[in-house]
Amino acid sequence: MPEVVQPRGGEPVTLRPCPPWCTLDEHFAGQDVIDTDDGYHHYGPEIEVPTADRMSADDPGTVVRVTLKSWTHPLDAGPGPARVELNLGTAEKGTDMCADLTPAEAEDIARALLDLAATARHGPA
Repeated sequence: MPEVVQPRGGEPVTLRPCPPWCTLDEHFAGQDVIDTDDGYHHYGPEIEVPTADRMSADDPGTVVRVTLKSWTHPLDAGPGPARVELNLGTAEKGTDMCADLTPAEAEDIARALLDLAATARHGPA
C-alpha cells in the first residue's frame, strides 16, 4: 500500500514505489507532519562482516556494515541512484564513520580487497 505523508502547510503526498531492494515499510513512521523540503532514504538489507580486530578479550572488535541506499527528493520523485554505504562500527552499534559509494567505487574497493586478500593468502603473483 502506498505511503502517504502530510507536508507542513501542503497537500498530502503519495510516495512513489520503492526500489525492489528497499526493506522499509514506512519512511516517515511516527511523523504526523513533515517539512516540505524533507527527502528520504530507501535502505536495503544490511550485511554485517565481523572482523578479528581486537585489542583485548573484552574489546568488541570492528564490524563492517554494508547496505544499499538511495536518496529521494522531492517527496513525489522516484528513487535516486542506488549507492553503497560502508560503515565501520562495533558489534553493539554503527558509527558515523561511513563511506557513501557509487557502484563503480564499490567495485574498485572490492577488486582492491580481493587483490590484497589473494596476496596475503598466497603471496605476490
